[in-house]
Amino acid sequence: MVNVRPKSNIDDPRIDESGREAIKWMVAVSAGQMSEGQLRDFERWRSASPGNAEAWSRMSGGLQPFDILARSGLPRGTVSQIRGQAGARDRRSVLAGLVGLVAAGGVGTTALQRFVPLQDLFNDRYTRTAEHARFELSDGSKVVLAPRSSINVALTAAERRLELVIGRMMLDVSEQDPRPFVVDLGSFRLDASAGSFVLDRREGRLAVTGLKGSGTIQGEGRHINVLTSERVSHDGTGFSRSKIDAEAEASWTTGLTVIDDESVASIVEQIRPYFAGFIRLSPEVADRRATGVFNFFEPIAALDTLARSVGLKMTQTAGLWIKIEPWA
Repeated sequence: MVNVRPKSNIDDPRIDESGREAIKWMVAVSAGQMSEGQLRDFERWRSASPGNAEAWSRMSGGLQPFDILARSGLPRGTVSQIRGQAGARDRRSVLAGLVGLVAAGGVGTTALQRFVPLQDLFNDRYTRTAEHARFELSDGSKVVLAPRSSINVALTAAERRLELVIGRMMLDVSEQDPRPFVVDLGSFRLDASAGSFVLDRREGRLAVTGLKGSGTIQGEGRHINVLTSERVSHDGTGFSRSKIDAEAEASWTTGLTVIDDESVASIVEQIRPYFAGFIRLSPEVADRRATGVFNFFEPIAALDTLARSVGLKMTQTAGLWIKIEPWA
């Protein structure tokens, strides 16, 4: 094993030897740098005794940010400090405080990044892994943020402006406010009339879907209308338009996501923000198509259902590593 803390850092009399080893393995696995040989070593350790298996089950049980951090051997009080940092108003102090806690606790930023997107702490609103956020803006517009998403908000006397920095959101624009509503999307922006939209912004791609009402995407000399039950996508080279089912498009906000003939790669990318581990998808199967209803809040079960529905093999290691590939 590599990059694990010395035993003295987790020398708590309440934790037995299996628990100490489980903590070391959790830190190593969460760092995402283990080789196939080290993963096999982990499996041998876990199956060596019922105590080891039980300790690992306790350690990896929640797969949520504070559940794992609370069990990871950090100094007492660290989790409550992180919760306090997350609620602070000075975002630079938040990030500095979290980095300080990481340095003091011996857990690498790579591991923490799996649960708390550190770069998003500078933004007005953000969500952690597997977290939805629902809130209302001061003008009455309603927002639902998907996991690992962030926005900035600027409501002035002249206009209502929101920036989707990264991730996915559903926006219901208030009809009671006459000011223009603009959503910044990097090189483009959405001028939204009263209505509802789903917006998805990831590195190299953008999608805006009209659920109700209409809007206009502007930027780079283009003006593209977004109508009800239409999705306008940009893949970095050009725009495309497709018809969608509005109810299915908004279904992710309930936790049960309706997928209609999408590629395996696209579905896996939608599940990733709900899963704190690592998903390896074989390029051979990325373009296969699937249809179904998936509970993204149970990401391992959702991935298993996806794999079985299209005849693929899913292998899970250490609770945090998942590989999806063809059957041999």
